[in-house]
Amino acid sequence: MAEDFFGNLSKTLKKTVNTVGKKTDEFVEIQKIRTRQHALEDQIEKNYQDIGQIIYNRYLNGEAFDENLAGICKDITDLEKEIADCKEDVANKRGRIVCPACGASVPKDAAFCMRCGAAMPEKEEEPEDAEFVHVEPEEEGQEEVSEEEKTAEEVLDEEPEEKAEETETAAPEEAPEKEAEAPEEE
Repeated sequence: MAEDFFGNLSKTLKKTVNTVGKKTDEFVEIQKIRTRQHALEDQIEKNYQDIGQIIYNRYLNGEAFDENLAGICKDITDLEKEIADCKEDVANKRGRIVCPACGASVPKDAAFCMRCGAAMPEKEEEPEDAEFVHVEPEEEGQEEVSEEEKTAEEVLDEEPEEKAEETETAAPEEAPEKEAEAPEEE
């Protein structure tokens, strides 16, 4: 009875392994075919985009098109301008500027674009907006002291005390040296 059980188990396992192997092979083959299909579909989409790019470039060069194509091309141009404005707004909010050559966001103080290497336009000194100019009244003087001025005043206040401590500690040390030097001179 044990031989029958193990014999049947062995046959069942072999069948299962063969079936799983066949299913795996089928699955792999199906995936290869699907991958090829998607690659071909992607190539068709790229070709459509290339056709559209060619037509749009011809529109920009002034070639005549029927009204439908010309309308779509004008919409694309308008959308590109809006996208450029959005990029510029985002860059301004981040304290950056947009490269005129490639559209990358670049630090305001950069001389060249980090993406394409194009020279950045020279920045003009922009006067502060009239809304944000802070004029201190002459009567009040310097009642409002900035954090930098406070720390500078604190440092100035601390320096004389530190120098006094250094002088007190340095004086006793220097005295024996002078006494040691004095006998050598005699």
